[in-house]
Amino acid sequence: MAQFLGKRNMGIALTILSTLIFAMQDAITKQLVTDHPVWFILMVRFWVLLAIAIGWAMLSKQGFYNVVRTKRPSLQIIRGLLLFGEICLMTFALSMLGLAEVTAIFQAHPLIVTGLAALFLGETVGWRRVLAMFCGMAGLLIMLQPEGDIAGWGGVVALAASVTFALYQLFTRVASRDDSALTSFFYVGVVGAVLSTFLGSQHMMALSDVDWVLLLAICMTGTAAHFLLMKALSLAQASDIQPFNYLQLVWSIPIGFIVFSDLPVWSTILGAIVVVGAGLFSLSRQRIRDAEKAAVMEPEA
Repeated sequence: MAQFLGKRNMGIALTILSTLIFAMQDAITKQLVTDHPVWFILMVRFWVLLAIAIGWAMLSKQGFYNVVRTKRPSLQIIRGLLLFGEICLMTFALSMLGLAEVTAIFQAHPLIVTGLAALFLGETVGWRRVLAMFCGMAGLLIMLQPEGDIAGWGGVVALAASVTFALYQLFTRVASRDDSALTSFFYVGVVGAVLSTFLGSQHMMALSDVDWVLLLAICMTGTAAHFLLMKALSLAQASDIQPFNYLQLVWSIPIGFIVFSDLPVWSTILGAIVVVGAGLFSLSRQRIRDAEKAAVMEPEA
């Protein structure tokens, strides 16, 4: 029992739970954007996120002043713009495509991160991981082929969201060299709140009690999922929990069917299998490479 409740296993369990909550959040978002302006929904989401960021900063050991002080203000603003763009694109994609289709395309972002890190951060990528990236691209082409359900602007928007999120992760890696995670979280909230308020205030509207409950559910599920993922990262290594993030695609298929009566076509399923398989292989190669590097750096007894 003690072994089962070890930090690594608890981290994996929390990651799995976070993927389920993320899938539920996307389903609620898809339901709400059917009849309501995207910008208004995003404005409320970022207001809640900023309120949480401010409260967290004030209660943290760093203190509010140290949290808001950043060594890389321009970089933090760019990160905020990228995450705001990714959430906007994902929300619009969910209004155009089924839940499983959007999630399947979005799962390409780890492979995109690998390629961008090699190009811009000088990270070493072996031929096996390069092959995995090409396989992932093939999987995307299968999903986006003209006879499938994803062809058209919906697929393009979902792919743009995946690329934008990959860029956000890349800039987050760079920002982490100088600023704490809480500082980065705070600036994401500030930038998102400013932009969403400017756009959302032009689309103010009255919501029914049910819609307010759904909107509150989006905010709470998003906050809960991010907290669980951060807690998981504090308990286990990223390489241990990253493969389980792909379970969001697994959850999205039954949730999409139950809520919207949507089932992905064969091209989406086949392409998703290729993308996820390539991503898992790339992650396994990264783990092997990190282990080899650690062995080399370990001092001799």
